[in-house]
This record gives sequence, C-alpha cells and structure tokens, in this order.
Amino acid sequence: MIVPDFRDDFCYIKGLSLSAGTSRHLSTYEEKCNMNVRNNLLLEKYSMKILRLSVLFALTWAACSAAVTAVKAEPVPVTLQQCLELARKKSEGLMIQNEHLAQAQQRVKEYLGNILPSVGFNYVKTYRDTTGGLYPGNLNDSKFTVAQPLFYGLRDFEAYKQSKNQVQMESFVYESVERNLKSQVTAAFYSLVLVNADIVNIKNNEKLLSDRITELTERVRLGKSRDSEILMVQSQIAGLVAEEESDNGLRANAVENLAFLTVLQPSDIEVKDDTPAVSSIEPLEVFLNSGKNRSDVRAAVNDLASQKYNLNIAKGARLPTLDLNAAWYTQRDSSFPGSDWEAFITLNFPLFQGGSLQAKVAEEASRLKEYEDRLSLVTRETDSEIRKVYQQAVSSVKQAVAYQDAYDKAVKNYEMQVHDYRYGLVNNLDVLQSMSSMLDTKRSLDRALLQAKLDKILLDIAASIK
Repeated sequence: MIVPDFRDDFCYIKGLSLSAGTSRHLSTYEEKCNMNVRNNLLLEKYSMKILRLSVLFALTWAACSAAVTAVKAEPVPVTLQQCLELARKKSEGLMIQNEHLAQAQQRVKEYLGNILPSVGFNYVKTYRDTTGGLYPGNLNDSKFTVAQPLFYGLRDFEAYKQSKNQVQMESFVYESVERNLKSQVTAAFYSLVLVNADIVNIKNNEKLLSDRITELTERVRLGKSRDSEILMVQSQIAGLVAEEESDNGLRANAVENLAFLTVLQPSDIEVKDDTPAVSSIEPLEVFLNSGKNRSDVRAAVNDLASQKYNLNIAKGARLPTLDLNAAWYTQRDSSFPGSDWEAFITLNFPLFQGGSLQAKVAEEASRLKEYEDRLSLVTRETDSEIRKVYQQAVSSVKQAVAYQDAYDKAVKNYEMQVHDYRYGLVNNLDVLQSMSSMLDTKRSLDRALLQAKLDKILLDIAASIK
C-alpha cells in the first residue's frame, strides 16, 4: 500500500520566514500530518494481517476439502456375501417377481369370492304412460338381493385350489430368479478377483525382473555379462506391461458387470475374497439329492398339479349348474305389491355344445401329458447340470493341488539356477527360463485356487445348498 508522506513538504514550509500565527497553524498542520501517517501505517499493518489470515484460511479449507475428497474416494472392499445382499435388495427382477406373487395372492381372493354368496341392493324408479288410467304412473321398487352358486360341477372349487397352487408357483419362480442372480453375481465377483490376482502377479513378475536387471547391470560393469542379457530381460518386462494393460481392460469390464448387478458406482467397487480355500468336494449324491428340491423342479411338479385342476375344470363344464337367488323387498310397486320376498332355484343342464366341451377335455388331457413329460425333462436337465458343475469343481480342485506341487518345484529350480549362475555353471537364458516358468506357474496356481472356489460356490447354487 502506498502511503503519501507529507513530512518533507512540511519541513520545507517550516524553513520559510513566517509569522507567529502562521507558525501555530503550521504546527497544527504538522500534528495532523503525523496522525494521518500513523493511521495509514496502522491500516497497512492490519491489512497485511487480514490478508495473511485470509490466505491461511483458504489454504486450510482447500487442504480439508482435499482430505475429505480423498477419504470419500477411497473404496471400501466388499465381500461376496455383501455383493449378494446388495444385488438381492436392488434387483428389479426380484422386485417384479414379488409383484407377481402379490398378484397371485389377490387372485386367490377373487376365486374365493366366486364361491361365496354375493349380496346387493337394487332400486328401480319406473315412469309409465297413464293414458286410460289403467296403470299407475310412478313406481318404486327397492330390494336386497342374494345370489349363491350351489353347484358348478366343482369348477369353482377347482379354480380356487388352482389359484392357491399358483401362489406356490410364483414363490418357486422367485427362488429360481434369485438362484440365477446368485450365479451371475458370483461369476462377476470372481471375474474381478481373478483379474486382480493376475495384475498383482504381473507386478510381482515385473519387480523380480527389475531386480534381475539390477544384478545384470552390475555384472556387465564387471565384464561378467553382456548387454544383450539386459535387453532380453527388458523385453520380457515390456511383454508383461502389455499383459497388464490387457488385464486393466478386463478389470474395467468386470467392474462394470459387478456394478450393474449390485447397483454400486464402478469407482466405489473394490472386492475382498474371504471365502476359504477348497480342498475337497463332497460326494456327487449329496448334490443330486439336494437338487431334487430345487425350485425349478418343484415348479414343474406344481405345473403338473395345476394342469390336473384345469382338466377337472374342463370336465366340470359338462355337468349341470345349480344357482340360488333370493330377494327381500323394502318397497314393491311394480308387481305383486303384497309380496315382501322371493327366491329362485335355477338348474341349467348342457345337452349339446357342438362337441366343444369334449374337445376342451381332450385338449386339457393332452396338456397334462405334456406337463408330465416336461417334469421328466426338467428333472433330467437338473441332474445333468449338477453333474457337469460337479465335474468342473472336482477338476478345479485337482488342478489347484497339481499347480501347488508344480509351483513348489519351480521355486526350487529357480533358486538353484540363480545359485549356479553366480558360479558360471549356467547362462542367463537358463535363469530367465526358470524364472518365467516359476512366474507362469504361480499365475496358474492362483487362477486354479480361485476357480476352485468359484466352481464350488456355483455347485452349491446349482444344487440349492444354502
């Protein structure tokens, strides 16, 4: 801040030959100038303090905002069970099926209402031509009515039973949708876990090769190795970098798939595999017996039962119907004015409908045979699916055991190659080959271990084992 200084001008004026009165005025002017200078200096001092405090506050606020953003951006690892729970809560498929279940429950009430009596109130106001004076002009009729179906060939009861059966059917469909959702989430989860493990292995491989370059550089300086050996290792590192970029693309797709199923933001997804390693698989019969109670098998059984109800309904259409209708009049002017109530029993007997009723029965009987065949097909398909997944799970466990043995031997081989290389017994190519074999075996081992977990979980899901 620029502060005007009037003291030099004042000293020049004071040196002039002035009168006593003028001197007093100049003295007062000098005091005012000094006061202005002091005020300006204080203003400048406090302005600088305010500016420093403002800058300090702005920097502190920016640092706090950055820290909060960093905390929010840090994803919290989720386990498989947490992903399944999130998917179950957010799945539109399950929500839609819940609505289907609610609709089926309401249909039960509808069919029950067809069995129970119906009660109503009826009012009729009649206006009539009174020419000739033979008929009254204004008539009022009001009555309570009751209608009760007595016999409909048991079709109404069969329809009611079928509606209750349909509620169970929707429950089985819900379980099937949920089972498919579990399979999709599990596959998406372990796809991400697999690619994450592969990226970690690639980074570890790059670290080992970088350490190898450090050692070779020292040997080149001592004249014990050639520059081409360093280039060979660098070429392998470049190949690993390319593989890592490929895995990054696969990881992005896996994250997107899991985000779609769990309705999480892709940036918030980080997975944590807490499933214990699989060392053995139970006998096949355990899973086949459990699979007999799978929801799609029970749904097929339920479909067969529903079709039996449909066949009974079709047969009941050939039987006579019997209805009871009654009325109690609160006011009756049109006919039989003195009668307060009336009741009717109606019998209808179908004699000939052009063969349509018999054709309907034959159609439903054929459809019953269709559902019997479908039940047999679903049962065999379920057994076949469980057997396939079981064989895959057993194979994955055996592969993991074999890769573990291979990796242990590959590590020992690599250590011996490094030891012999330092004494000149083998060349750098032998060391790199043993290292490459060890690292590839490690990647295959991790994949086999994770694949065994995935296959075991899918087997449990296929057999409906909780």
